[in-house]
Amino acid sequence: MHAFQTQDCAMTLAEGLAEYYRDNPGLKRGDALSAPAAAFFRSHDAVHVVYGRGTSLPDEAVVKLASLFGTTGGLSVLGGYALHDSQDIYRTLRLSEILRTLVAAVIIVPRTLVRCLRQSRPWPWTDFEALRNQPLRDIRRRFGIAV
Repeated sequence: MHAFQTQDCAMTLAEGLAEYYRDNPGLKRGDALSAPAAAFFRSHDAVHVVYGRGTSLPDEAVVKLASLFGTTGGLSVLGGYALHDSQDIYRTLRLSEILRTLVAAVIIVPRTLVRCLRQSRPWPWTDFEALRNQPLRDIRRRFGIAV
């Protein structure tokens, strides 16, 4: 478990993102992505950190649901998952991972939806720069986000 994954983490969002990237060196970033994909993954990665999720397939499911129902991005987020760069990731998934996640979805989906509905306000999908230097615990408290 990473520090950014604890509910009362004192790290700032910027520090949490640095930890997330440091511990996931295989993630495509910057020049390795098209401009639309870079913008999408910038927001997507912030959701990983703010919602305290790793990169396992079940965690990715939580991030996708939280992005749709707990952020200002709403359904427009789906466009990012259709990008060529995102499709490359899907091709690397193993069938066994997909099947395990489908079974876990019985718990993941309703729990994530309830947590998103309980938020006091949606997380800003693209407009979060002003929050980069805020502690994650304060961000989560402000938006009502439960890790």
